[in-house]
Amino acid sequence: GISVSCGIPDFRSPGTGLYDNLQKYNLPTPQHVFDISYFKATEGKAFYLLAKEMWPDNFKPSPTHAFIKLLDDKGLLLRCYTQNIDTFERATGLDGDKIIEAHGSFASASCTKCKSSFDQNECKRRI
Repeated sequence: GISVSCGIPDFRSPGTGLYDNLQKYNLPTPQHVFDISYFKATEGKAFYLLAKEMWPDNFKPSPTHAFIKLLDDKGLLLRCYTQNIDTFERATGLDGDKIIEAHGSFASASCTKCKSSFDQNECKRRI
């Protein structure tokens, strides 16, 4: 993906992917870091540690992210679809209304108990 060059690992590459490098969290399987039942049972400990490591402020957008913004500036971008959660498209100044974040993102979150929504600044503070 376009964020790998920024230092964010992809999920499945053998040896370098995220799922291959979660041993320090002692998870039953790597996928448990994103499993809602496991999250609730462990109060999200592994998830929050990983989120802190992968927080977007720890990285910078790539030239490809800047190119997407340039396309928008030139009136050539209708919509930006992404599977990335890093919010780098937003970090370039691209309007959030043009971004479809297929897997969600660090831009917002909801409480699993009360369902309240939180913006990126509040998410960061709580993580």
